[in-house]
Amino acid sequence: MNNAAPSPEPDEPATALVTSMCAFYCCYLLRSLKPGVRDYVYVGSTPNPVRRLRQHNGEISAGAVTTRSRRPWEMLLIVHGFPSKAAALQFEWAWQNPHMSRHSSFGAVPYDVKRVLYGPTQKRLATKLLALCVMLTVRPFERWPLTVTCPDSQLLGQITQMAQKQGVPKHVRIESADIARAFESAPIACAYLGPPAPDERCCICECQLEETRPWGACGECPAAWHLFCLANSAGAEAVWGQLVRAFVQPE
Repeated sequence: MNNAAPSPEPDEPATALVTSMCAFYCCYLLRSLKPGVRDYVYVGSTPNPVRRLRQHNGEISAGAVTTRSRRPWEMLLIVHGFPSKAAALQFEWAWQNPHMSRHSSFGAVPYDVKRVLYGPTQKRLATKLLALCVMLTVRPFERWPLTVTCPDSQLLGQITQMAQKQGVPKHVRIESADIARAFESAPIACAYLGPPAPDERCCICECQLEETRPWGACGECPAAWHLFCLANSAGAEAVWGQLVRAFVQPE
C-alpha cells in the first residue's frame, strides 16, 4: 500500500504551495567569556538569536556541541536582512570557512587579506571581523540589503573602520542597537503575494505576468514587474535582496 502524499496536479503552479516563509534569519558572532579563551569566537545562524544564545550557554537544550567546552558566551553582533534562509546559510558557511569559500577567493580580495583569512587565526575575533567585511564586498553578498547590528559601541567603531577600509557598499547598514530589540522588531513571517491580476503586465517587458514566474509590485504605485526584468534593467545599483523581498509581504 502506497502511503506517499499525492503529488500536485501538473498544472498547479509551484508558488501556490508556498503559504509563508521565515522573514528573519540571521548570522551571528559569539565570543567566549571563559577565562583563558576570551578571544575565541564562533559563527552560527538562527531565526531566533535570543533563544540561540541561551542554547549555547546551556540554559535550554539543543546548543551546539562544539561550543559547550567554552561556555559562557556573549553575542557580539548579528547580520540580518537576508532574502531567504538559504541565503543566510550560504553567508554563514562562507564566514565560517573563508579559506574554503569561493567568494573570498575572488581576485578583488587583496593578497594580504587572503593571507589573514587563510591563516591560523581563523577562530580569533579580528579575523572573523575582517572576514565579515570581505564577505560584504563580494558577490552575491554585496548586492543584498544586509544590516550588521552590534550593541557594543567600541566594537561597532572597529567594524565601521574596517568596513570603510575594505570598501563595504553604502547600502549595507552598520548600526548600534540591542540584538533582542532588533529581533523583536522584525516581522515574524512573510506570505506570498499571490497571483497577479489576470490583465496585469510587467512594466518593463510589457508581457503578461504569470504566477509561475517570480514577480513583484510597488507598494506606492501600480507598477509590477518580473524580478529578472527588473534586475536586468536596474544596473549595478540594484540590491537583489530588495527585489526578492518584493515577491512577499509581511504577515
